[in-house]
Amino acid sequence: MSDRMSEVKNKYTWMVVLAIFLCTMINYLDRVNISVTAPVMSKEYGWDTASLGLIFSSFFWGYFLLQLPGGWLSDKYGGGRLLFGSALLWTVFTFLTAIPSNLIVLSGVRAALGAGEAVNFPAQTAFIGRHLPKRLVSRIMGFNFSAIALGPFIGTPLSVYFMANWGWRSVFYAMGAMSLVWALFWLWLTRRAGMTDTTVPSVNRDEPTQASPSEAIFEKPLTKAEVWGTSMSWYCCSYVFYFFAFWLPMYFVKARGMSVEQMAGFATIPWLVLFCTMNVAGYVVDIVKQKSAHSIFWRRMIFAAGFAWAAIFIFPLQHVESSGTAVLLICVAFMGLGWSWPVAFALPIEYSPAKAGVITGFMNSWGQLAGISAPLITGAVIAGGNWEWAFVITAIISIMGAVLVAGTSHYATGVRQA
Repeated sequence: MSDRMSEVKNKYTWMVVLAIFLCTMINYLDRVNISVTAPVMSKEYGWDTASLGLIFSSFFWGYFLLQLPGGWLSDKYGGGRLLFGSALLWTVFTFLTAIPSNLIVLSGVRAALGAGEAVNFPAQTAFIGRHLPKRLVSRIMGFNFSAIALGPFIGTPLSVYFMANWGWRSVFYAMGAMSLVWALFWLWLTRRAGMTDTTVPSVNRDEPTQASPSEAIFEKPLTKAEVWGTSMSWYCCSYVFYFFAFWLPMYFVKARGMSVEQMAGFATIPWLVLFCTMNVAGYVVDIVKQKSAHSIFWRRMIFAAGFAWAAIFIFPLQHVESSGTAVLLICVAFMGLGWSWPVAFALPIEYSPAKAGVITGFMNSWGQLAGISAPLITGAVIAGGNWEWAFVITAIISIMGAVLVAGTSHYATGVRQA
């Protein structure tokens, strides 16, 4: 590739990173907006918490089914064009979410929305591995995935504002329009930056790489213990995240007796903490990568420690009487959880850059199983008003994540230890 093309790529690097960040934020606006509108929708349609659990989980049916195909397509054809196509698809079904009043039809629409967004993370990982500097990958991932927290942080008050002024359906119309604008911007930007899927990647070609498992060990990545350990632990991380993403607004309204306006204030604070933590974690994890001879091992230890930290502060939530104390504990728990994303989504690129999309798709499939199960389990548990057990189950699953990732970390240096 010419020096001119490399110069253009470097010039647009952080603008492209920002666009990927906005893509992730929109994805999570789409996931949590229905949790904010749920109290109003359930009242209008007469749905109970079990019905809401079905609607919440239906998004992940389509999302789960397309994870591995999305990863394979991203590695084969490039992540940039898949992101554009999927954005057009999820735009349509975001608009359609406002229309059906039938529980089954709405569940189908949400499943189709999930299918539209399914290739997002595999495509992003493949695109980042192909076009962006490898030395910055954890930092980029930390920034990108902090948008996961920013989605609920912005989406909760924004959804409340739209509901208060134009009704709950306006939430989905506004966010559908936002998705369409992003898709057109992404198409323009990748062409302008010379990062289309037809261009030859060169950003990472001359960068020194640390001795790691990489492609020699991961020619068949889905047979490796480190991939399975990372993936199963990602189920646990996602369960904890989706428990709070879907049920935190309902918890404050139903269990704490707050108004929707009060809930909007309380429910946004933990997401701001998660946003800040992810960005700090991305920088620290990149430093660990540069300084340590066995950085994959130590980064996985950071992953495990984050799980354990989160569990310690989730478990006491079952006994908390003050809403302020509950928010404080959730915030501190999110400080631990926030270290997970920069590690988890950088590892597929470290394991095998050429197959990062497939590994990410496999790993994120486990996350979508959590997206299916967390709303259903929680909806059933709290149907009788029993929020205590919902917190206990979530804390136990967080501990399981620590055990899973730590238990397979001795493989992660690429050297089989006796």
